[in-house]
Amino acid sequence: MSRDLDIVRARIYAVTPANTPPYRWTGQDGFVRITDNLLRLTAANGLEGWASNTSNAPHDDGAGAPERSAADRLHEIAPQVLGASALEREAVSERLLRTCDDPRRRAESLIDIALWDLMARAANQPLWQMLGGVRDVIPAYASTPVLETVEAYVAYVGDLAERGYRAAKLHTQCDPDWDLAMIDAVHDAHGKRMRFMLDVEQRYDLRTSVRVGQRLAELEFVWFEAPLPDADFVAYRELRRAVDVPIIPAGNTLTSLEDLRSGIEGGAWDHVRTGPSHNGGLTASIRAMGLADAHGMTVELQSYGYEGRKLAALHLALGLGNCDWFEQPVAETDYNYELAEPPVVDASGLIHAPTGPGLGAVPDWERIEAEAFLTFDLKD
Repeated sequence: MSRDLDIVRARIYAVTPANTPPYRWTGQDGFVRITDNLLRLTAANGLEGWASNTSNAPHDDGAGAPERSAADRLHEIAPQVLGASALEREAVSERLLRTCDDPRRRAESLIDIALWDLMARAANQPLWQMLGGVRDVIPAYASTPVLETVEAYVAYVGDLAERGYRAAKLHTQCDPDWDLAMIDAVHDAHGKRMRFMLDVEQRYDLRTSVRVGQRLAELEFVWFEAPLPDADFVAYRELRRAVDVPIIPAGNTLTSLEDLRSGIEGGAWDHVRTGPSHNGGLTASIRAMGLADAHGMTVELQSYGYEGRKLAALHLALGLGNCDWFEQPVAETDYNYELAEPPVVDASGLIHAPTGPGLGAVPDWERIEAEAFLTFDLKD
């Protein structure tokens, strides 16, 4: 076997981009600062593959240290990929996941994605085509921030509609009375031209989930995301019996194929949610999507974050096809950092396949080198 694609260098970066404001997942949460973690693998022939993912730390009015655990974890395990070949990417992934004791699997995921990117670049082929090439375009939904007032949501969603979005996922206060008032107001204002999802980040109990879910069914929401803790399969089954809106999990707490199989076969969800940046990478995601497809379910992929995370999910969705929507965080500029020309949603609410090899784009490494607060360099 040619050793041209043997990994001879791994370079790791952690950056806190200045354009990304502090974020919170619900109205009940404190704000966090976002770290962009990037992995850059170099092969013996000079080709490179890359991947990225977010992590976060409490905002603390800017006084606390930035989050570095994901980069530290990459530094710990990346030596295991040195000397391995991108041709052996699935064997590398299997070995890393077999010994992984981190349920978030972020570092293992980035190694797998970067190896796939490198392999597709060596083939001079876009990754979505290498994965199967089922389609070259997919509708996007705007994944909103948490806003303070009902009126703010109505105005914000109206702006999204004017810019071409035809669907929006609402992140909200997670107070059921407040949430229902907001949902009704937004749907009354924009329901004739947009579709909606609701994500409450596992913050409801079963009784509240039934109450809100019944209203979402009346308004024909596309799905109800993470109403309950992902692993509470019994409560999820009860919820599905009580409401007629599709139910999906959060997707970032149950990350292994075994966990997903338990939820699917236990009747917990109508469809699956997971993401290649935390479940073990593209290799693990391909298996998860095959499992879901065998049960007649889609896999709605997580891609909330910077361009590397979005691209990995986009290539999977286009390549395998078992995904109905692409998640686009808004405001878009908050998570545009790595690329000079990030992927964009067009005026019809669609996002198109990248045309370049691999992930389809290369980060601005010079800028990242200059702005990283943490860098590790490993060589074979």
